[in-house]
Amino acid sequence: MLIKILLLHYAIMSIVCAIMHAADKRRAIKHRRRIPERSLHSMELVGGWPGALMMTRLIRHKTSKPSYMWTLYGIAALHIVGIMLLMWWGTR
Repeated sequence: MLIKILLLHYAIMSIVCAIMHAADKRRAIKHRRRIPERSLHSMELVGGWPGALMMTRLIRHKTSKPSYMWTLYGIAALHIVGIMLLMWWGTR
C-alpha cells in the first residue's frame, strides 16, 4: 500500500514539476519574468524530480547551467537513497 501511495505522489509531483519547467522555458523564450530556481528545486525536493529530469532533457531547459543540474542530480540521488533505505527497512 505504501509503495502505491509513494508512486502516486511521485507521479503527481512530477507532472506539476514538468509543467513548471515548461512554463519557465516559455517565459524565458518570451523574455518574461521567470520562475525562481528556488521554486523549481523546492518542487523537485518534494517529489517532482523525475518530471524535472525528463523536462530538462526533453525541452533542453537549464541544461547549460551546471549549478542547477548538480542540485537537481543531488535531489534525485537523495530520493533514490531514501527509497532504497525505505525498501531495505521494509524487508526487515
